[in-house]
Amino acid sequence: MIEISDSAEALLFDKANYFEKKERYPRLVITERSCRGAMFRLFFMPKEAGDEAFDAGRKKIYVAPNVVSEFDGFTISLERFFFARRFLISPKRQSYACDCDAKCNNNK
Repeated sequence: MIEISDSAEALLFDKANYFEKKERYPRLVITERSCRGAMFRLFFMPKEAGDEAFDAGRKKIYVAPNVVSEFDGFTISLERFFFARRFLISPKRQSYACDCDAKCNNNK
């Protein structure tokens, strides 16, 4: 359900090892639903009750219930953001939330 590139898996492994000492784990979170589609980020935070765990290479990523099935899974790679690397999370099926038809025609 979660596909991860080799470079993203290596970064996830290093970060997860650091944050696990503080009882914080990689958690995929929906940060926005808009006309552009749903946006996701990977935060290192305590697990929440009911989270589902998915394999991402050598580590697990925690996700709120039903998020992975709603978006048919995710691919995770890296992108360069200014001078830093960050996770680029793409759902396999996008979901749009528009507040009016004048903005976009992506309501499904």
